[in-house]
Amino acid sequence: MTAPEVMVLCEGMIRRSGKSILEAHGSSTIVICEGHKIVVDTSSAEYRDRVLAGLAKAKVKPEDVDMIVRTHEHVDHISNDDLFVNAHLVSLAAGQKEKVLCFGVRLVATPGHTPSSVSVFVQGKQHIAVVGDAIPTKSNYDKWVPPSISFDENVALQSMKLIAEFADVIYPGHEGPFAANR
Repeated sequence: MTAPEVMVLCEGMIRRSGKSILEAHGSSTIVICEGHKIVVDTSSAEYRDRVLAGLAKAKVKPEDVDMIVRTHEHVDHISNDDLFVNAHLVSLAAGQKEKVLCFGVRLVATPGHTPSSVSVFVQGKQHIAVVGDAIPTKSNYDKWVPPSISFDENVALQSMKLIAEFADVIYPGHEGPFAANR
């Protein structure tokens, strides 16, 4: 079996003033495995053209995507779901900790930012975690601080620990991927 591929469709961003968020656009990522094309977060409406450009660069048509994963339900991460007319939304059932999506790809519960936050763990040449706002930026990881918006900071830190123990590379919710060095 071939190892799953992970590509950024568009890098998100976040602009703050102190603890206030002034502007936020989520990153969007595609995972290709065993005949499946999985988009993890579809970003904000303002980034629609960037998502489409990323798909074109990856040589994937929106109608070829068969699964969408929402790391959480915030509008800056889900606003382009309608691009993927043949995709079904994949989630964890209540009480589920993880679910296999295809060879080498798991959906994993990573609550903290929201109670139902999830990440996608990919085992290939490297261990890659696509984490949404479980770790919104590299700064959160470097400083080891949970997202500024968290329903429970201790739970968020436990999820960050789970991610750090798995990942060689982290794809955060609001910027490009970075090496995990813990």
